Amino acid sequence: MTETEADSAADPAPALPDLALTPLGVAALPPAVAKLLSGASPAKLMAVKGIAALRPAELLIAIYQMSFDADPAVKAAAESAPGALPDRVLLASLPEALPATVLHFFALNLAPNRSDALEKVLLNRATADETFVALAARLAERELEIIFQNDARLLRCPAILRGLYFNAQARMSSVSRAIELCARNGVRVEGIPAYDEIVRSISEDPAGSTATVADDMVAAVLEDQPAAEPPEPVAAPAPVPVSAVAAPARPAPAKVPPARKSIVIDFSRLKLFEKIRLATLGNEYCRQNLVRDPNRIVAMAAIRSPKITEGEIVKIAANKGVCEEVIRYIANQRDLVKMYAVRFSLVQNPKCPLTFAMRFLNQLQADDLKNVSRSKNVPAALSGAAKRLIQKRAASG
Repeated sequence: MTETEADSAADPAPALPDLALTPLGVAALPPAVAKLLSGASPAKLMAVKGIAALRPAELLIAIYQMSFDADPAVKAAAESAPGALPDRVLLASLPEALPATVLHFFALNLAPNRSDALEKVLLNRATADETFVALAARLAERELEIIFQNDARLLRCPAILRGLYFNAQARMSSVSRAIELCARNGVRVEGIPAYDEIVRSISEDPAGSTATVADDMVAAVLEDQPAAEPPEPVAAPAPVPVSAVAAPARPAPAKVPPARKSIVIDFSRLKLFEKIRLATLGNEYCRQNLVRDPNRIVAMAAIRSPKITEGEIVKIAANKGVCEEVIRYIANQRDLVKMYAVRFSLVQNPKCPLTFAMRFLNQLQADDLKNVSRSKNVPAALSGAAKRLIQKRAASG
């Protein structure tokens, strides 16, 4: 894989176009719905609240259709209706063979905590692949497992797996099984960093996609949560002597909560796909370890993580243990080198290409320039250029 290919593989590919939501044709409307929609706005507003002589499935179709109504009040009420409808209505209607656009409309407008209703959408055969793509990126673990179990959809629409991959709520073990499913069926998933490398590792190793870290541990580092130590046992209080009953009560010392400890992962034992996913979605602990990984694909996934902070960039720019490609990447990013600390760190890092270091040298403050001119850890050409620049500045006053 060339550098260009590696860089492009680290960026999510464009998502599958969203399902176009347009009004249903008159022929597709149940008679009761068509009659309601031909009536006045007050009747429509009552229906949006669920007060209408409609079956549950008809009510959902009516609400969807009214989201395009010419009356702004009706339109606004219909657009907010999915979140207000009770579960008894949604659970009775969402399993039915509704139009795909109606299911999509309700899926996008239901809060993620409406688990039971969203499960009905996921289990409905009429639900479009585009709906699965949208939900894969935002649902929680319980609903995501339903998507993972739908092998036919994953193979038919690989964009679903891309959404699952970048959802921190997805279990690592489930992601690994889905990647192996696609890899072994010759399905390429665009947008997953270094996907071709992952597929190659699976073909070379029968257990290449078997997760080696526990799902609860992965969930902790993906959600930036440290692991909690088990609470210490509390000893039973000692009996109080009778003579001490009348003594003034002394306040008991405040109970100090048990300290929380950080997750510790042996990154050297991880599979390639685990490293790349943790580097992309994990916390700072993952990135600071994986940016130094011998595999440049893993290191690049860490530096390109959407969660990386400016403070981390400054530290990595000064880190002599990272590969030259990571340093070159930072030096090439205009938004990153706007930070003075990043430019200074790059100049001091011997792995920074000399052309970049020379360019940033001209932008250093006097004291920092002196430090570079005296440093034994930078190339001689760079320290020499720093000395000449100091002399030039002194001569120009």
